[in-house]
Amino acid sequence: MELRHVRYFVTLAKELHFGRAAERLQLAQPALSQQIKQLETEIGVPLFHRTKRQVHLTEAGKVFLNRANQILIQVDDACEEAKRVHKGQSGELKLGFAGLVTFDLLPFILKVYREHYPNVKIVLRHLTTVEQVNGLLEEEIDVGILIPPIESVSLDLEVLRKESFIVALPKSHPLAHSATTLFMSELMNESFIMPPRLSGPGYYDAIISLCYQAGFSPKTVQEAQELQTMVSLVASELGICILPASIQYLKNENVAYLPIQDEYTKIHTAIACKKDNFSPVVRSFLTLMNEEVIPHLLES
Repeated sequence: MELRHVRYFVTLAKELHFGRAAERLQLAQPALSQQIKQLETEIGVPLFHRTKRQVHLTEAGKVFLNRANQILIQVDDACEEAKRVHKGQSGELKLGFAGLVTFDLLPFILKVYREHYPNVKIVLRHLTTVEQVNGLLEEEIDVGILIPPIESVSLDLEVLRKESFIVALPKSHPLAHSATTLFMSELMNESFIMPPRLSGPGYYDAIISLCYQAGFSPKTVQEAQELQTMVSLVASELGICILPASIQYLKNENVAYLPIQDEYTKIHTAIACKKDNFSPVVRSFLTLMNEEVIPHLLES
C-alpha cells in the first residue's frame, strides 16, 4: 500500500463520486477506479458499495476512513516539522553563557530569539569561557556566549559588543564620595578581588592590562569566579574590583560603581560555535545575531 492510495481513498470518500474525485485528483476516472480496486484487494475487504448512480462507504470503509484521515494528518504534520527543522525553526539549541551576560545581554538575546523561533527548545548552561570552549569542542553545547580571546582554531568567533570597565568600591571607601570617575593610578595601593585566570583568561588579562598601563600590578586579596560574588565581597569591604559596565544592573546598596577615566582596554563579549557545525538551528541563531542583535547593540 502506498500513501497515494490512502489519499485517493479519502478524496473519493469525501466526494462519493468517481468523476468528481478523479477531477480533484487530476486523474482519469478509470485510473482512479483501478487504484481503489487495488487498495481493496490489498486490504481484502470492499471499502465502497458501487451502483450505476451512487457510491457509498461500507462499514469497513467508514473505519478505514477514520484511520486514513489520522494518517494523512500525521504525514502532513511530519512534513511541516521536517521543513521547520531544515529552516532552523524547530529543534533544540544548547546555549552556553558566561556570567557577565546574565544582567542585560542574555535576556535581550533570549527575548529576540524566542520571538523569531518559538518552537526551538533552548537549553541554557552557565559556564566559564574555558568550560564553553571545551563544551563546544566536545559538542556538549552548540553555541557559546563567552569572553575572547580563545585559542582554539576549530571555533568561529563573532564579537557581540565591546564594553567599558568600571570600578566597584565599598560605599564607605573615601573615593566613593570624592569622585565621579577614577584614574587607574588612584587604585595602585588598593586590595583587588580578581577573577581566576583559569576560568576566563580574556577577562583576567584585560584587568591586568589596565593596571599595567597605569604603572602597577594589582595586589590580589581574594579570587571569585562569579561577578555577583565579587560584588558581594566588595560590599563586605574586603577590597575593590574591576568589572564590566553592565554589572551596574546588579544593585547593591553597599557598593558604588565608578567609571574609569583613562581606560584603554575594553572587554569583548562574543558568540562562538564549532566551524563544522552546520545544524540549521545553529545557523539560524547566528544569522539572527548578525541581522538583529549585533546591529541593535552597535546602535545602543
